[in-house]
Amino acid sequence: MKISKDTQTKARRLLKLCMVNGFLDHARVRTITRTLAERKPRNYLPLLSAFANLVRLELAKKTVTVQSAVPLTDAEKSDIASGLEQKYGPGLDYGWSILPELIGGIHLQIGDNVLDGTLKTRIDKLRQSVESLHF
Repeated sequence: MKISKDTQTKARRLLKLCMVNGFLDHARVRTITRTLAERKPRNYLPLLSAFANLVRLELAKKTVTVQSAVPLTDAEKSDIASGLEQKYGPGLDYGWSILPELIGGIHLQIGDNVLDGTLKTRIDKLRQSVESLHF
């Protein structure tokens, strides 16, 4: 579905109405979505689609996925969380998981940003650089 610039602008305005002190207010999102669905203004489907996409992107900015090779201690989790909150602000939503195939280190994803400090990635990069050499 093609979404016009005017519709995108309206969706951005609706998103701004949902922000309270820099945070997305879920109650306001529900109210706006319900109101649009009930009133069905002209071109409301593209507007709902654009608005939903902006809300999804806003939520992704505050979602952190932390993957490690071994279970992290509470102190390590706290250090990671405080460092990320200094850089990205408070109100982050954390998801912690263990992936033994990472061998060591941690892999962080905050929205679109990926910070990969895993041993597996370093080994893969080294392998690729060695394979690219022609003897």
